[in-house]
Amino acid sequence: MASEKHLTRLHLKQTILTLLGVGEQDIVSDDERRKSSLTFAVIGFVVVTAFSLIFVQSADRRLQLQGLIQLCEAIFILLPAILLAKRGDHPERTENLLVFAGAVIFPTITLFGGFDGDGIYWTFAYPYLVFFLKGQRVGWLVGAGYALIVPLLMAYSPRHWGLWVYHDSHSLYYGMAYLFSVLTAAHFNLLRSAFQARLREQVDFNTCEAKRHLASLEFNATHDVLTGLPNRQGSIEAIAEALAAPLGGAGVLHVVTIKFVRVLELAAIVGMKKLNAGLIRLAGCMRSELPQIVSIGRIRQDELVLLMVLDQDDLSALNALNGIEHLRGVTDAGEFSIHDEFVFGVASQRLDGTEVWAGDLLRKAEQALLYAIKNRQRCQFYDDALDGYFLKYNTRYQKVRNAIFSDGLQLHYQPQVDLRTRQVVGAEALVRWFDADEGMIPPDEFIPIIESTGLLHRFSVWTIKQAMHDCAEWQKDMPGVSVSINLSADALHDPDVVLALETSLQSSNLNPSLVIVELTESVMLKSPEMALVMMQSIVGMGMHLSIDDYGAGFSSLTYVKQLPAHELKIDKSFISDLINSQRDRAIVESSIDLGHDFGLKVLAEGIEDEATMELLLQAGCDLGQGWYFAKALSLPDLKKWAHSFK
Repeated sequence: MASEKHLTRLHLKQTILTLLGVGEQDIVSDDERRKSSLTFAVIGFVVVTAFSLIFVQSADRRLQLQGLIQLCEAIFILLPAILLAKRGDHPERTENLLVFAGAVIFPTITLFGGFDGDGIYWTFAYPYLVFFLKGQRVGWLVGAGYALIVPLLMAYSPRHWGLWVYHDSHSLYYGMAYLFSVLTAAHFNLLRSAFQARLREQVDFNTCEAKRHLASLEFNATHDVLTGLPNRQGSIEAIAEALAAPLGGAGVLHVVTIKFVRVLELAAIVGMKKLNAGLIRLAGCMRSELPQIVSIGRIRQDELVLLMVLDQDDLSALNALNGIEHLRGVTDAGEFSIHDEFVFGVASQRLDGTEVWAGDLLRKAEQALLYAIKNRQRCQFYDDALDGYFLKYNTRYQKVRNAIFSDGLQLHYQPQVDLRTRQVVGAEALVRWFDADEGMIPPDEFIPIIESTGLLHRFSVWTIKQAMHDCAEWQKDMPGVSVSINLSADALHDPDVVLALETSLQSSNLNPSLVIVELTESVMLKSPEMALVMMQSIVGMGMHLSIDDYGAGFSSLTYVKQLPAHELKIDKSFISDLINSQRDRAIVESSIDLGHDFGLKVLAEGIEDEATMELLLQAGCDLGQGWYFAKALSLPDLKKWAHSFK
């Protein structure tokens, strides 16, 4: 019990000494002190000057005098404090000048202005300013002195100087209140100092931790964390080292980016941990079995970058790389092999001292790999033509993106005719794009860009909305004529696209049966269950489905019989030579019979002459479209054509 009381007394003593500033240390940097002083000086200058200008215009001569004194104090004390703080030399001088300014300004405005002026209300901020700028010891000294001297002056000045009249009780209460303000300022400043001290300790601790981890961070900056192989930055540094090696122009550096096709699929089966272990073992085997490889890095989950220095160029590099799939003793990811299927791109540089940026060499290898992937090649060596290829591709991507987002595309419509009655029954919506620089760009040059990028969603929604709007528009001139809208497999699997069909149908007030959605049977290759749900949803809204390009590409009766379609559209590749090709005729006739057996209308596209049209009519084909009737027309031209066709 006695020891607890002793500890309590020691704690109380230490608290009082700390509150009074015994053992106080300054942990604030000079720059922070300069900024704080500048802030206080500017605020004080603005406030004091503003009030001085107000009081100068007062009818009370005493307040006028106070205003003049305040203006002088602002100019001759606070303004020099601002200039000192901006210079940044000796911040303690600025602090002392600010403390002095407060010791002059606050008593002056208190004695002159009294309750009519501003002084007595502002003075209680002064202790906080002093403690903040000068710490506990100076704060107590100035604060206690102010709490004693100013109340005495408040009692003395009315009797002898004719200033503001304070009662003795006012002076006493002001001194007591001010002393309390000094106490609270001391306490708050102590809390601030303690917080700063704790913060500094935490900063020091974190700095030590940062230094402890610096080595590992530097390693991770240039290496793949999961495999320990050099990452992209590490590979660039390895390329730079190889380029700097003094081989006298005798060797060729080959930078190879290699994509292992099955890596991501295997990762989903065996997990990334086993896969990473397999890649590490593969890298080790390649180093031991292929001495031409001087460095192996990992730049993506399924891509490695190899550096090879050979005496010869492309052919020797190709032979060495093809040897990867024949490596023996390579441990794999579980029971699955990683290195059987791969694609690679190569950028070569003769080591003759030519200045080359390592990052650019890696970029060229990646560009060659990308080209190989896009064109389904095993390998591709970089050449300057690839720059033009990708520049054109990406320039066109940007242009078509702008065209989609700014309504720069147009829909033209190719009429569909009933072969028996020769009546126009529908029109297929076909997109057209006129570019200001390149002129009319064929669809087969920009549609693949749209379908292989993130533009497909917006393009599909725009096409649906525009086609339904135009179909509703032409009902006045061509009542009952439907519109056919092509949707890709990816678009069909997008719920927002199906929603766009519904909302556009409602906004256009179009009869659902006048909308035909054209789909290829390939929609069933990707998630057939989901595709059927989407198609049933479309049919449930009253729209019709057409099986487009039948016979071209992947055709499966197993899938076709499941489609809730109303129409079968025979691809034009079987129509173009129908007159001369007995095989095409047999395919077309059997397709027509098949469509009718399934209860579908059959439409042939690509009809270019009357003889072909007559053969299709004899075979029982229901509908036709092609240049024999009309090319794709703008909406106004379609209306004119329909009127003349009648």
